[in-house]
Amino acid sequence: MKKLILLTGLVLALLFFKPVRAQSYKPYLNIPVTQYGNLLTPLPNAWTGGFNTPIFSPIDLNGDGIKDLFVFEKEGASQFYFRYTTYINHGTANQVDYEDAPEYKKRFPQNLHDWAVLVDYDCDGKEDIFTYSYSGGMSVYHNDYDITGLHFHQVFSLVYSNYNGIPANLYVASNSQPAFADVDNDGDLDVLTFAITSYLVEYHQNLAEENFGRCDTLVFNMATGCWGHFGLNGLDCGYMLGVSCFNAASPQLTDVTGLTQLHSGFCAIAPDMDGEGDKEFINGDVHCSYLQYFTNGGTLLSANMISCDTLYPSNNAIGNPPAYLYYPQLGPHYFDADNDGNKDLIVAPCATNSKNFNNVLFYKNTTNNTINDFTYIKNSLFVDGMIELGAGANVSLTDIDGDGLQDMLIGNYIYTDQIPAADHAAVAYYRNTGSTTNPAFNLMTTDFSNLSSMGVSGLSPTFGDLDGDGDKDMIIGGSDGYLDYFENISGNYVMTQVHINAANGNPINCGLFATPLIVDLNRDGLLDLVIGEKAGNLNYYENTGTVTNFSFTFITNTLGGINVTLTAYDINGYSAPFIYDSLQHYQLMVGSLSGFVRKYDNIDNNLGGNFHLIDSMFFYEPIRSTVAGADINGDGKMDFLIGNNSGGASWYSDGNTVSVNEIHAGNLFNIYPNPASDLLYIRFEKPSKHEIIIVDILGNRIFSYCKNSFTETIDLRKWSNGMYICKVIDDGVIKNQKFMIRH
Repeated sequence: MKKLILLTGLVLALLFFKPVRAQSYKPYLNIPVTQYGNLLTPLPNAWTGGFNTPIFSPIDLNGDGIKDLFVFEKEGASQFYFRYTTYINHGTANQVDYEDAPEYKKRFPQNLHDWAVLVDYDCDGKEDIFTYSYSGGMSVYHNDYDITGLHFHQVFSLVYSNYNGIPANLYVASNSQPAFADVDNDGDLDVLTFAITSYLVEYHQNLAEENFGRCDTLVFNMATGCWGHFGLNGLDCGYMLGVSCFNAASPQLTDVTGLTQLHSGFCAIAPDMDGEGDKEFINGDVHCSYLQYFTNGGTLLSANMISCDTLYPSNNAIGNPPAYLYYPQLGPHYFDADNDGNKDLIVAPCATNSKNFNNVLFYKNTTNNTINDFTYIKNSLFVDGMIELGAGANVSLTDIDGDGLQDMLIGNYIYTDQIPAADHAAVAYYRNTGSTTNPAFNLMTTDFSNLSSMGVSGLSPTFGDLDGDGDKDMIIGGSDGYLDYFENISGNYVMTQVHINAANGNPINCGLFATPLIVDLNRDGLLDLVIGEKAGNLNYYENTGTVTNFSFTFITNTLGGINVTLTAYDINGYSAPFIYDSLQHYQLMVGSLSGFVRKYDNIDNNLGGNFHLIDSMFFYEPIRSTVAGADINGDGKMDFLIGNNSGGASWYSDGNTVSVNEIHAGNLFNIYPNPASDLLYIRFEKPSKHEIIIVDILGNRIFSYCKNSFTETIDLRKWSNGMYICKVIDDGVIKNQKFMIRH
């Protein structure tokens, strides 16, 4: 009987194991990061990864009754490039006290895109997910929190509304964010959004209470297309009050030129800000550099905006400025950020090209939730506790000060400031102030060697002794595709003032967004160049000079046969290479636009052939991942530093949780195409009886069967987009390989 129990347990373990790689890398969060010599005050969430266009949504992640935080990164969040982070709120009274908790990210659906807002629609006290769907619509995921923890399932793939007897998708653009509120105070959730055909606000009333006497569903009817009797003129930040809703069924708003203006982007909330029961409207518009605050002087049944503050929050006190983030379309948020019981006003960018550092404005509610007086506190809420370098993080590691410890030098795409002329790219220098076993980093400068003076965006540094004098020189790539050389003279990097030329005398230019790596690729004792670029391929320039006088000769722009675009139809890949030696065999990691970091081997003695893809999703750090590595903690294993487009970076360390029954698929079976669309093919090296199990990123079993075959074909046309893991059990050994579905 005991043997039977043990056997049953083993079978269950094999079938439902949590997938791990042969080396299970986990976020390495306990490396302290300080700034400018203040070694006693480490950043609380250093490795979160930065914010560019965050959407903040409170949610109880761990079931302790305290509202934690889910942050969706709107910038670049297309259907396959998305990023979000999760934070536990420790609930310390009168303090902003959130801690990065990346383990909860996996609990959320993996195909949220464009925008995602969490709000409770079914009155169970748990926030559900509203996100962009397709063709100007939105989908909804229900929060199914239970004893197993947080998880979601989709309840509406597309939300519909009744437009004067005609059911159609409740229109919301991918670049806009509707206001979710109980507008009529009847207990169910309504939606306010700008109409597709005008600059008026549509009120989509939820009739769940009216029709069914309950609030646990969504049954929308467009009650009016002219809610609040106001409109925007569509040309600037102008507005009109007292608009006559002459045709509420299909209203059109006409400006003074007689042309109907269409609305092209907004982010809004609709809280009751004065305690009167009706809803105000706070709008961050594509035409407005500041927030618009519309005061509702009407009733629950007939909203009527009677005034508009176009410099909200309006307060003439010194040091209390209105919300401004360099670029129009701000994102207003209304929640208790500092655990004092009062909801605060948080403002962040809601569109790209906005301010990308010091870009989360904190206005503290100094009264209560019915008066709502806001006092400006700072422009760096949350981001002042993390590595935040504007947009982009091109990571590199080198012992820059010669103390035997690996330092971090991170270039960025750009710092966008409030003055356009001040926009610049630079390289941040984090000195390793720890030890060989306990790393710690201190920010020394955000403009290493005054590289911002180059006037080039997208700076990507790499280091190596190129002149044979024993110290590390630097090569910088930029968005213009050129490379520049900086010689290290007594610790000062002096630019040669010219682009690096190839052996033929022409400047090296690989297209756009050159991401160079100095490495002795052919192992001849001379440092070569491997260069990634926007197109997604890798360029190889061999050093045909000497140890003291480098000369780079172009060899190929298809090194290893590698291209990191997701499909053959994509034109952008943003390849970012890193090569390291593992047991005297080179391993190649390549970051990409999608965030997937691919791993390759079969490099040595094969520079003219195709490298072997070990893992197409070794790491996932969306979007525009870059990678560097070193044994940062002295355990004899390679740790990896991954940068992302939000201006942050994350360390990953080998968790040493190797499963003896699990190896990577390798050449034992292949999956293609990857990403897949309609059909997925699984081809084995030899026919044998095997069990195939496919799970989603949360470990939920999607598909399984047992069969003896050489090739399998799986129809994916009804499957959802996202990442999946294919597991094969063969003779007691588990093999796994990841793939993506992209319809």
